[in-house]
Amino acid sequence: MESIELATNVDALMERIRGQQANIERIQRELEATEVVGASRDDEVRVTARGNGQVTGVDIDAGALRHNDAHELGELVKEAVNDALRKVAEAGSARFQPVISAYSDPAAAPGAGA
Repeated sequence: MESIELATNVDALMERIRGQQANIERIQRELEATEVVGASRDDEVRVTARGNGQVTGVDIDAGALRHNDAHELGELVKEAVNDALRKVAEAGSARFQPVISAYSDPAAAPGAGA
């Protein structure tokens, strides 16, 4: 009788793991398709980046081109890229938080106790 109960528990655990894996893969695909915009101080440079870290666009204000030398302009681009990457990381953390919570509190996971 115990072996049937153990097999049922193992089957339930494996199903839960498959569900979590599918959920993680879905979140990864959604995050990769997500685009965020990062900006430098005073919004002089804006960088668009995807959730996979790929930069897809850089917009530089015409005034920034006129009022900054190459080094300063590079600093503004760096600020905007770092801001975009920070936003990507925040989006990833927010999207994965339910999965992380489920692992830290198995009783709260979908299908727990089923």
